[in-house]
Amino acid sequence: MAIALGYAAWIALDMMRSSAVVQAADAVSTASDASAKEVVSASNAPTGAAAANAVIDHPPIAIHFSLAQPGYVTLVIETTDGHRVRNLISETPFPAGDNTAWWDGLDDLGRDPDAAAHAQYRIPGRLVAPGTYRVRGLVRPALKALYEFNPYDPGQPPWKTAQRDSEWLANHAAPSAVLFVPGGANGSPHAGADGTLLVGSYVTEGGSGLAWLDTQGRKRWGQTWMGGVWTGATQLARDTGPHAAPGVYAYAATSWRGDQPGDHASELRLSALMTVGGQRNAPADARLGTGEDAPVLTPAYRIDEPPDTAKPSADDPYPERRAAVSGLAAHDGLVVVSLRALNQLLFVDAARHRVVQRAPLADPRGLAFDAQGHLLALSGVHLVRLDASLDAGGQLHVSAPQAVIASGLEDPQSLCIDPSGTIYVSDWGKSHQVRVFDGSGKLLRAIGHAGAPAVGLYDPQHMNHPAGIALDGNGRLWVAENDKTPKRVSVWDAATGRLVNAFYGPPRYGGGGALDPRDRTRFYYADEAGAIEFRLDWTHGTSVPWAIPYRADGDDLGLSGNDTGAMPDYPLYRGSERYLTNAHSAQVTGRPSAIVWHLGADGVAHAVAAAGSTFDSAGKLLPAFNSDAMRARMPAGSDPQHRALLFLWRDANGDGHLSPDEVTFWQPPGEARGNAAMLGNVTVLDDLSFAIAYAGNGALMVPATSTGSRGVPVYDLVHAKTLVSNVQAPVSTGGGQILVARDGWTIATTPPAPFAPQGVSGIHASGAAWSYPSLWPGLHASHAAPVPAKPGELIGTTRVLGNPFDAPAPSDAGQLWAINGNEGSVYLFTTDGLFVATLFKDTRLDTAPPPARATRGLDLAATSLGPECFHPTIVRADDGNVYMQAGSTAPLLRIVGLEGVRRLPDRQITLSAQQLVDAQRETRESAARVAGSSAGNTVLDVAIHAEASAQNWPDSATQWASIDTRSVQVGDWGHQDSETKAALAIFGDRLYIAVTTDTPTLLDNSGEALQNLFATGGGIDLMLGANADSDPNRSNAVKGDERLVVSRVHDMTKAMLFRPVAASDGLAPITYSSPLRTIHFDRVDEVSDKVDVSIERLQAGNGQTAAQRAPEVLYKVSVPLGVLGLNATAGRTLAGDIGVLRGNGFQTLQRAYWSNKAGGLVSDLPGEAELTPNLWGKLRFVDAASQ
Repeated sequence: MAIALGYAAWIALDMMRSSAVVQAADAVSTASDASAKEVVSASNAPTGAAAANAVIDHPPIAIHFSLAQPGYVTLVIETTDGHRVRNLISETPFPAGDNTAWWDGLDDLGRDPDAAAHAQYRIPGRLVAPGTYRVRGLVRPALKALYEFNPYDPGQPPWKTAQRDSEWLANHAAPSAVLFVPGGANGSPHAGADGTLLVGSYVTEGGSGLAWLDTQGRKRWGQTWMGGVWTGATQLARDTGPHAAPGVYAYAATSWRGDQPGDHASELRLSALMTVGGQRNAPADARLGTGEDAPVLTPAYRIDEPPDTAKPSADDPYPERRAAVSGLAAHDGLVVVSLRALNQLLFVDAARHRVVQRAPLADPRGLAFDAQGHLLALSGVHLVRLDASLDAGGQLHVSAPQAVIASGLEDPQSLCIDPSGTIYVSDWGKSHQVRVFDGSGKLLRAIGHAGAPAVGLYDPQHMNHPAGIALDGNGRLWVAENDKTPKRVSVWDAATGRLVNAFYGPPRYGGGGALDPRDRTRFYYADEAGAIEFRLDWTHGTSVPWAIPYRADGDDLGLSGNDTGAMPDYPLYRGSERYLTNAHSAQVTGRPSAIVWHLGADGVAHAVAAAGSTFDSAGKLLPAFNSDAMRARMPAGSDPQHRALLFLWRDANGDGHLSPDEVTFWQPPGEARGNAAMLGNVTVLDDLSFAIAYAGNGALMVPATSTGSRGVPVYDLVHAKTLVSNVQAPVSTGGGQILVARDGWTIATTPPAPFAPQGVSGIHASGAAWSYPSLWPGLHASHAAPVPAKPGELIGTTRVLGNPFDAPAPSDAGQLWAINGNEGSVYLFTTDGLFVATLFKDTRLDTAPPPARATRGLDLAATSLGPECFHPTIVRADDGNVYMQAGSTAPLLRIVGLEGVRRLPDRQITLSAQQLVDAQRETRESAARVAGSSAGNTVLDVAIHAEASAQNWPDSATQWASIDTRSVQVGDWGHQDSETKAALAIFGDRLYIAVTTDTPTLLDNSGEALQNLFATGGGIDLMLGANADSDPNRSNAVKGDERLVVSRVHDMTKAMLFRPVAASDGLAPITYSSPLRTIHFDRVDEVSDKVDVSIERLQAGNGQTAAQRAPEVLYKVSVPLGVLGLNATAGRTLAGDIGVLRGNGFQTLQRAYWSNKAGGLVSDLPGEAELTPNLWGKLRFVDAASQ
């Protein structure tokens, strides 16, 4: 079996001693595992005249090796002085015994950015020089990723499945609101016999912005958004009046200001939650629910805020605290909303769906109606009572407010009332308790330990920012704590104040946290609001917050800015002293500067040192350096506001602040590489030394020589060491980091020159160096990447997962290090550049579905971490095992199998000039064969048949368009290329589409959002430019350009026709939005009843059994020409494309097309929806009779 590697070269692999050759145009390689016997020297293929007459189906240079048992093999070729010329194969499976890999004599040092931008894996290799080369490698067993537990997510399971009771609450926001709804016919359709608790949060991209819990805290249902994109619910209320609106069991509200600069208006998103009998049709986007909520006001009510209203910053952990809506209550169909920014109450007639009136109230906050129908309103630090009601004619009557509580509150937020009239108020200020008053306003008691949120040992009896509160039917008080340190919903005995239960989490978007390598009972997590130390019980798989080392609201260090400062979560040790750093807490790369905190016995992280750039990642001077005293310490001629400097600080006096005499500034030597914001990018080594990736034109290490009093490190700037010269800026949003390993190796996740920056690399103190291709190095670069075509292919490499660690015994691999990939994989290397493993699967491949249950010991290696899993970490712990925190919900996983990694013995090979001439010739001939086989691929003939029946089509005369070729496993070790291809034809008045592929479930789609059918599972995807007069070179869609997506939902055909430019016929355009942009479609129409689909599983051929070949399924789709507006006549040529959507049944994981090879984006809704006719091919309509 031959495995191809290189853009025009083939590497053949003698697999299972078979002579079968499998060729792939873009490159294939794999990974394996086993112990090695020996590597023997390269053998010669025929040379000279013999070579000229030979038919060569693999490159001429053979690399022989032998394995004692099957394994995954990596081989590299280097010069004798240690310079890498070729990464030959990576993690490629081989059987036990003698094996052969083949080399074409090319290096892999060149890059083709244009090909990468067009989703092509192409490395323009160059022929190496004659001479002697060294072959190195390793072999490993199969690896497992065994699930342990989630330290910070109580979801069952914590990750998303197709069921709505999976995941937990919002990932972007802490909980804000909670409401109890009794069971029964008038309650929630998701309630148990004793009722349900609704828990709302402000903004989310994962988990539930509104969750339905039973009274034991188990999630029964969830909805991502409420009332519009991004938002959940910050306010919840229930109407218990005798004349409540029928079919409504609760109301939810929030405000959303949007992201347009200069816009001083928010919209009120007010929704009614409907009982079973009152439910509506499901919305097009299932993230907005299944039809049980409906807007009370259409369109949304505009809240014109004063121009001086401060808009929350992008880094604000709690924008909901400054949102326009701050309270909600309902009685007898009258809904009341607190508009904090306007000092007003808004009154809404829910039955008539209209705003009735606004009334003034100073600093309005939480609202509630009592049993007598009186409205209680928090106004600043007071509670007032007023009467508000609608008469039969819909006229509002509001009385003047009367004081109920005039003192005893500091910063009240919300309230609820029990059946006896007792009033519960959540209060902030210095207490952060729930205060309990009788109906006359007399203080009875307080629930929870008093005190403002603080760092130190965690007190579960204390609340942090108690916001929404509710009493359930069992006398328990539920509290939504609007704080991320930690996120918590707490449950208390309302009568005694005893803490009954608490539910923590989930983590931030992209996960996060790190296990302590010396004490695996400690787990550290941090986000933009603070840091938490958890104590882990490995016996029972549970965790509890133990300490709060850091809170951002108490950080006055002055080193925080855009993506800079804060978030201490990575543990380090110097001797017996424990430290935390934020060096590994950024999303896709390092930080301009890094901070070291000393972690004391009191659980508090004390900042003791920092180094890096004086700018934050947005190029702004950090506050700590914006003083005359600091400027006086800077080099003469510095322009600190416009040109960054490097700085080093150690807290010599132990006061936790940057004193000018504790800071050293210097101008980086040489030309700065990249922009000013890239200066710095700091990692902290295991001994607390700083490694600065961008210190002018080189990378610099500032050694930590010792530690002084109070654990403050001592640094020797005089003996700072240049690690790497000629550094290069990253080409995308990823890379740009430095790791320092043992044995003289420095790892650069953006290689220095002369290496291409599209890769990762290592530089040895001796001058030896290696690089490894990463053609899509970064988050945004990964959007153009195809699915990996070979084992060991890097996709979307971003940030490292921590410092190098030792492979578990008895492995001889030495130190390992890992880098994250943006498409759901993590890549593991040795420090000397041998690829070890791809951990987890690319999200766009056929991965195992997310498990329905979170069971300890479950192997998750065949699953994907999903796109934008930003914050995984990896450590080797004190028990000798390697653990990862990886995934959007931050589960802890034990990586099994690394102890079996073995190095293969080094051997030398000698290449003659004639061998290289033969290799060069074969490269040219292979390139010619590839070019010949792909000629005419941009034109597809569409045959027009006179007859109406397509029963016998496709047939031998059919012209097929190749969509892609993928390697599929056959048996235990064999692999086979499986081509997905499509054809088009016209029979009578219908267009027919045929697709053959190896996926029996290709069309499976949840259909939960029909306007997003292209994003919710599998399907067949036709692009068509029906207007022959359109500009053939157009880059934007015009009238006549359309897209037809056909899927199967619950065994029923679903088809959607998308037209960006069309007559709207009075319908509102459909919009597709992401945080970056919004695009519009004039028409999105369901045409399911017009489309026919048939599915046929083809039989194995060529004497093969089904077990010996990949399955092949024929899908046939037909649609009337009139639906497409297609006027097809022989001789006409139109722009078009045909492709497939691959998914897991509820998510689209891959898009692949015949012509548009850059159409693989699946993590940005506008990008997935957009039509790009300039990347389509040509559809040439021909008379079938003349074919």
